[in-house]
Amino acid sequence: METMDTPSHPDPGGRDLGDVVAVMAVKRLEQAKTRLAAGRQPGQGPLHRALVLAMLTDTVETVSAAGITRIVVISPDDAVLAAAGAAGAVGVREPSESLSTGVSRLNLAFAHAASAVRDRWPAAGRVMFIQADLPAARAGSLRELIASAATHPHAVLTDRDGTGTTILLRATSVTEPPRFGPDSAVAHRSSGAVELDPHHERWPDLRTDVDTADDLEAARSLGLGPRTTAALEDRALHAEDTVPVGNGN
Repeated sequence: METMDTPSHPDPGGRDLGDVVAVMAVKRLEQAKTRLAAGRQPGQGPLHRALVLAMLTDTVETVSAAGITRIVVISPDDAVLAAAGAAGAVGVREPSESLSTGVSRLNLAFAHAASAVRDRWPAAGRVMFIQADLPAARAGSLRELIASAATHPHAVLTDRDGTGTTILLRATSVTEPPRFGPDSAVAHRSSGAVELDPHHERWPDLRTDVDTADDLEAARSLGLGPRTTAALEDRALHAEDTVPVGNGN
């Protein structure tokens, strides 16, 4: 995998974490981040899709800057796969599978990607499932987290609310689908995952995934990556251009 020229949050202390393969999953762009898109203005659909891709790219580049050289992005969307490839990740097309198994589409996608990891890199020891919308993430934080998880075969980092999951680390040999989704923190703990920071004292940048406008503001307060910053600037410029001009009456 190629090293990116402009990582989102560069860290010269980075080292190769070849034991770990990172996996991200992204929906079709028209279905992604619907709560974040709820307040958008008419005609901003392309700008919203650009924001989703920007957050993905920032996240991929930060993971790479942390020293993880093998990154997989699974999606049914051609634009997502193209953006992932441009950022240096391996794109895996999400298969069309029946949802009658009782497993969510997201977790089926993660499981399929984990299977692809085992096939492509059989010597890899750990897979890190990480949300693709962590635009404030920093490479140093990610390396610290992975080091903290080294003694745990199964570890989880919850989101800033403490109910969801932003990162799950486990052995690549585990074939059971993960349990991302509502109340996934409890589900992952009940499946044996150790919570890495139960008191929420560390790594706010890794906890702040972006699903809503409030999440985006929380990420902005921590410092956004360059792709997300540029996408938001484009959106702001478009909003200014579309403000109706009064007739002076």
